[in-house]
Amino acid sequence: MKTIKKSICFILLFLSSCNFEPVYHRPCMEIPTDWRIQSDETTTCANVDWWEELGDPVLNALVYQALQNNKDLKAAIWRVGEFYGRYQVESSLLYPQVNSDGFALKERFPEEASFLPFGFNPITPHYRFAFNLNYEIDFWGRVRSLSHAACAQLLASAENRRKVVLSLVSGVAQSYILIRQLDRELEVAYATLKDRKEYLRIAKLRFEGGLTSEIEVTQATDVYEETHAAITVLKELIPVQENLLSVLLGEPPTCIVRGSTIDQFRLPFEVPAGLPSELLERRPDIREAEYQLISANAAIGAARAAFFPKVALTSLLGVESFQLKHLFAGTSRAWAYGAQYLQQIFTGGRLTGELYLSIAQKQELLYQYEQTVLQAFREVNDALVGHRQAKELVTVEQRRVAAIKEYLRLAWLRYYDGQTDYLTVLDAERQLFGVEIELTKAQGSVFSTLVDLYKSLGGGWVLEADSSLCSG
Repeated sequence: MKTIKKSICFILLFLSSCNFEPVYHRPCMEIPTDWRIQSDETTTCANVDWWEELGDPVLNALVYQALQNNKDLKAAIWRVGEFYGRYQVESSLLYPQVNSDGFALKERFPEEASFLPFGFNPITPHYRFAFNLNYEIDFWGRVRSLSHAACAQLLASAENRRKVVLSLVSGVAQSYILIRQLDRELEVAYATLKDRKEYLRIAKLRFEGGLTSEIEVTQATDVYEETHAAITVLKELIPVQENLLSVLLGEPPTCIVRGSTIDQFRLPFEVPAGLPSELLERRPDIREAEYQLISANAAIGAARAAFFPKVALTSLLGVESFQLKHLFAGTSRAWAYGAQYLQQIFTGGRLTGELYLSIAQKQELLYQYEQTVLQAFREVNDALVGHRQAKELVTVEQRRVAAIKEYLRLAWLRYYDGQTDYLTVLDAERQLFGVEIELTKAQGSVFSTLVDLYKSLGGGWVLEADSSLCSG
């Protein structure tokens, strides 16, 4: 008899260890050994709060405000709570489910009922209070697979929250930098407008003195109004960017406080990108894609286990009586225990379809993961190239500004000496205004590509920002 009991226990233990969930392996991909732009350092500084490196307290305050108030981020936070609830629901099935029930009712039995004792009143009260226990024995790992899938979904939602943090901080910095760039362009435009207004005044005086023709006045008027039109466009673009940044900050469109100018931003000498292989652990979008893949892998185990029978244990312990005063008497004890078995025989192909569905979803998420990794590598390389070229472009534009300023000075000298016409001066003025605007855009591009680089690298700063958000 003891041998039989031991055998039954061994069989139950063996069956409970069965698991149809495939063993997960991270997809093998070709990982580049280095970036296209070589770096002498293999470490990464992507773990720093990089926006503070720009040296603008206003930007720091805006980032903090966005982390506290942005609506998309708040939704992402509650989405994590949603998946945590789902995980609790799925994991609860790993444990016995205990509940209580009871009733107090009056019943009428048929008087011809043979089970009624002689003289028993067919109309009688009936009372019961009991505890029930139900437990599905997870022979095939179905419940465990569902729990694993829900856990991976929970982790994916946490990475999605960090991805929102990454995009939010980068978006705030990008918008603020663009606003300061447009502010600088507006300053250049106003300074140019002031100069051209003076040129127009001089042209009118020369015309009135008979020193030049009306054509020169018309040309001076044209370039003056041209600058006026550029100012009008800039005045339209700046509020649009302020409105965008206001929404990121979680508030209605309003004027944005200014801090440092585009010329006062600090620029790190170098941003070590680290090794490409480290990107798989730093980027929240890559980690999210992998957790989604892990969840789909676990779902296959649940779909496979659905083909096999479910076995559940049930039990009841309580008291039951036809008289309330005897309900808790020793003779009123009631109990029951047993097992339930359920094997689906014919489902019209539903189980097979669910299995194919889970396999197809895993393959789909596999390729999405690989695409996410490739996209991440491309974004880092693009940002490295863009940042380097933007810094070189600033140097080129600075030389152009210096050259055209000299060209304009010489053109005015020759014009006053009567050695050239006003068209030469006009050409120099237009070139100078255009290249000063291009220089300002290049300066803004240096910092916007820096933001792109930090965003593409991911890194510990996302975790730090996320932690400060949760603690705040």
